[in-house]
Order: sequence, then structure tokens, then C-alpha cells
Amino acid sequence: MSKHPSAARRIVHNVSFLTLGRIATALCSFAYIAFAVRALGLGQFGLLILIHSLGIMASTFSRMQSWQTLIRFGNEPYARRDLDLLRQILGFCIRLDLLSAVVAVSIGVISVTLYSHIAHWTPWVTSLAYGYALISPFMYTGWSNGVLRLTDRFHLVPISDTVTAVFRTVGTALGLVLHLHLGFFVLIWAGAVLLDYGLFLFFALTTLRQKIGLRLRWRDVLTQWRWQVPGMWAFTRSTSINQTLGAVSGHISTLVVGSLLGSAEAAVFRICRQIADGIVTPAQMLSPVLYPELVKMRDRQDWRGLKRLTWKIFAMLCGVSVALLLVSAFFGGRIFALMLHIHLHGTTYYISIMLVSAVLTLLVVPLEPLLTVMGQIGYLMANRTWITLAYFPILYGLTATWSLKGACYATVFSSFAMFVTRLWRAIICSLRPAKEPASPSAVAQVSGPAEDKIPVEA
Repeated sequence: MSKHPSAARRIVHNVSFLTLGRIATALCSFAYIAFAVRALGLGQFGLLILIHSLGIMASTFSRMQSWQTLIRFGNEPYARRDLDLLRQILGFCIRLDLLSAVVAVSIGVISVTLYSHIAHWTPWVTSLAYGYALISPFMYTGWSNGVLRLTDRFHLVPISDTVTAVFRTVGTALGLVLHLHLGFFVLIWAGAVLLDYGLFLFFALTTLRQKIGLRLRWRDVLTQWRWQVPGMWAFTRSTSINQTLGAVSGHISTLVVGSLLGSAEAAVFRICRQIADGIVTPAQMLSPVLYPELVKMRDRQDWRGLKRLTWKIFAMLCGVSVALLLVSAFFGGRIFALMLHIHLHGTTYYISIMLVSAVLTLLVVPLEPLLTVMGQIGYLMANRTWITLAYFPILYGLTATWSLKGACYATVFSSFAMFVTRLWRAIICSLRPAKEPASPSAVAQVSGPAEDKIPVEA
């Protein structure tokens, strides 16, 4: 019998927790962006945005989606309280994050070197960007975030989000009152990153110890570098490429706009995109909640309930999208003016276009987890790669031709292509039975004591 109603209730419950955190974060961002723009001016604030975009781009490019690997391969060991296997899977995921950290610093330093030359930054701004690049490894809370999702401790996520947002708001308010400059605000942004990382790490370690009695040891992380369950690295590689290309395109687009039009226009583009994303934020909280539930259904072989739940959520999001577009049409420009205390011509139009892009991205939210658990991760990776490669030259051409309007059009085009292709694939997959490989825990039971001798895949 399908456990679809129970899963739906858990999804609503967990989304509610995450939404509360995002609402608090949105309110704080409304304040700290306004404080920062008033303290720095639009041009200097644009530099802050560009410095942050370089750091987050480095982090995003290097991310191995360890949280998805943990949930995909750790769900059954966690349900059976197989602590030995779960400890090995956790060690594998932490090692992924350590490798990501090394790559993030390298990409960050190289990207600052190149972009500062292209944008003709002063030595002071360049040095700030180099310093910010050093904290890029801490922008990703991969395995610790996966622990909270695996153990259904979603209520801890909004606590971390809220504390971090309050810290950034208080810091920017202090900078406004004391008339401080760009360096202070970069320091506040970096402190918020480190605070968020520390909270997630603390919550993850506490949850493992208190909920299932598992204590991680250094040898679990620093040894057995060649250990993996068959298929684990291939899954991680595919999900990482798919998610990285999706996340990094937004930051690169800001940098492209900044290099073509200047830091002030980059700030306007970024804020319009942020307002659009903020409007759809509560519905976007479905993604981190839905994936663990679909994995549980797959492990129970409840394919009918899995598909029914996905399409029910998709239909609900279609209705929500219409309401969101109406909100943008009437209030988009006012929200921009309230945030920045600046009235710019055309902001309502820009925000409306960006919201169309955000809505199309929102409608993909239930489709990606469905395709992932149905073994379509290779398609997701290839699809994302080709669309992203097409997006950047289109973005450059349209931005050079029509300024900010062209940048918005290019973003909508990319989101529309992503939505249509993934919707088509999801419909095709739903019409045929899924073929899922053997579960990771079953493979581990068969391999027994020779787990750590499994060869690394090419």
C-alpha cells in the first residue's frame, strides 16, 4: 500500500520549517541590502556583489553534491542503524567536501586574477576579492546539510539561516551608522559565511551523536580514500555536474553583466533576480524536502506513489506560479524601490521578466528529484550542460545589444529550454516502469569485509 499521504504530510511539515527560515532571511536581506546600498552607494555595492559572486562561483564550481550521495546511499543503512556502513559513507562524503575545498580556493584565486584585470579593479578592491576567495570553501555545507536532511532534522536549517541573516543585518547597520567602507562590508559577508558553516557543522555532529549514537573519528575521514560502494562515484559525478552548472550560471551571468555594463548595472540585475527568486522562495523549499521522500519511496519500490506525489506537487506549483506572476506585475518595482531607496526606470519590467525565469525554474523543482530516483541522472547532466553552454553566448550577445533587458531575455530563454526538455523527459519516464539498480546497502551486505578494497572507478 502506498504511503503517499504520510509522505505528503512530512513534506508540508518540513517545507513549513524551511519557509519560516527563508522568510526571516528575506526580511533581513531586505534590511541589510538597503543598509549596504545607502552606506556604499550603488557602484560600491555592485563591487561587493561582484566580489561575492566570484567567491560563490568558485565554491559552486567545485562542489561535489555530497548531500545527495549521503541520502542516496545512506538512507537504508540509516533506517537499519547499520552504523559501520553509515560511518564509511559519511567518511566518503566528507572527503568529497575536502577535495571541493581545495579546488574552490584554486578557482577563486584564478578567477579573481582574471576578472580584476578585465574589470580594471584597483589594487585595494582586488586584495579584498582575494581575501574573500579564501573563505569560498566554507560556503558549502554539503555533508552536514545532508545529515540534517537524512535524519529529518529540517527545523535546524532555519535556525542557522536566521542567525546568519541577523548577523549580516546587524553588521551592515553598524557599517551604515559608523560610515564604514567596502572593506568592512566584505568582512561582514565573510563572517556570515563562516558562522553559517560552523552552525551546520555543530548541528550535524550533535545530531549524529544524539539521535543514532554515531561518533565520527578522524581515521574514518582521512583513511580509506579508495573506499566506495559500486556506483557511488558515478552518481556523485553526474549529480555534481548537473547541480553545479545550474547554480553557477546565475553568478557567472552577474559577472558578465558587470564586465559589459559596469558594477551599478550588475547590482540592478542581481537585485532584480534576487527579488524574483525571493518571491518564489517558499515553493522552492520543496526541492530539499522532496528528494529524501522520493528516495524512501524508491527503496520501498512504491513507484506508483512516487509518481503520483511528484505530479500532484507539479500541478500545485502551476497554480502558484500564476499568482506569483500577478504579484510581480503589480508590486515588483515598489519592492525594488523599498530595498534600495532608488527609483530606476524599468525595474518592474526587469523583475517581471526575471520572475518568469524563476517560475520556470520552480516548475522544474519536482521533476529533477523524480528523474534522479528513476535513473535519469545521465540525461540531467547532458541536458544541463548543453543548455548552459548555449546560455552564455546568448547572454553576452543580448546584453551587448539590449543592455539589462537583453540579459533578462537570455535568462528566460535558458529557463524555458530547461523546463520544456525536463518536463518531456519526466512524462516519458512516468509512462514506463522504472529500472532501478540494486540498493547500495544490499551491495554492501554482499561484499562484506572486502568493502574497502573496491577499486576506484575510472
